[in-house]
Amino acid sequence: MDFREILKLQFDEYQSETERYLDGLSDGERRFMPFEKYNHIDFILWHASRAEDALLNSSVLEEEQLWIRGGWSEKFGIPPADTGLGYTAQQVKDMPAVSLGDLLAYQKAVRAETLECVRTITPGEMDKRCPNERVHRKLPEVTKGGILAHMVVEPSQHLGQIGYIRGIIRGM
Repeated sequence: MDFREILKLQFDEYQSETERYLDGLSDGERRFMPFEKYNHIDFILWHASRAEDALLNSSVLEEEQLWIRGGWSEKFGIPPADTGLGYTAQQVKDMPAVSLGDLLAYQKAVRAETLECVRTITPGEMDKRCPNERVHRKLPEVTKGGILAHMVVEPSQHLGQIGYIRGIIRGM
């Protein structure tokens, strides 16, 4: 099995687990903040999708982010530059209400671009440095392969947060 197949399996598992965690949750449950300074599920799902979009398009593909070129920023009513990174608790709370269908549509559109990149990227491209050294404050100078690896880790952490909040709301 080559690296493309492994990445695809990881991204596919993330997708199925995301849908399982979201299944049956009401709008109110998805906006539940367990404590004043915690994120709600809608924010986490949006932020994870935005991070994937920004990392993929700005660094690996060197293209405009889907969030902007696809009109998602206008549809969600959230500024084009926002990714949720550094948001205050009040900003999380005030995030515009977005339907689960729209959140998942954006997430799946980003994921489709990610999977196309995984399908077509060559091993030689994986070692190339990303043009934007400030793509992520934790990843100053990194390769395209390093970004793709991070795109497995970061969303997985956010999926754990979604599962945790769902567990608080619904139990095990």
